Amino acid sequence: MIPFRTFLRRLSVAVLAAVFALPGSPALARDTKGPSPDRLAGRYEGQVMNGDDLDPVLTVFERNASGKWVGTYAIEQEDGIEAGSLDNCEWETVRLLLCRWRDSAGAGAVRLLFSSDYNAFRGFWGETPDTTLMLWDGVKP
Repeated sequence: MIPFRTFLRRLSVAVLAAVFALPGSPALARDTKGPSPDRLAGRYEGQVMNGDDLDPVLTVFERNASGKWVGTYAIEQEDGIEAGSLDNCEWETVRLLLCRWRDSAGAGAVRLLFSSDYNAFRGFWGETPDTTLMLWDGVKP
């Protein structure tokens, strides 16, 4: 029997793969060459589960001075903008990026699966890498 946290992590990765397999979803790359850093950079407009509803979010990725992927995000909430940062980003598999999010509400993990052209992602966030179950997506305008 596998531990519950391992089960949740596998479930979130399986859900991401299933979402990308739906008609109209961005194609998931089948190559094994690894991520293309140049195409990842940029702005993504999307939605994030925030409280009990989906709120608009702008997510931006760039490389820092050390060459590591980092990002920022701005969630448009009913009472204003919640700004946050993404750091400690690491590739788990081809096109699957795990980052730490931070904002005034706290910190946690977000796992994002990018399309093969890096023009879109679908993912989930939570308090830990094992609890990434809340929707977060984005598309380059």
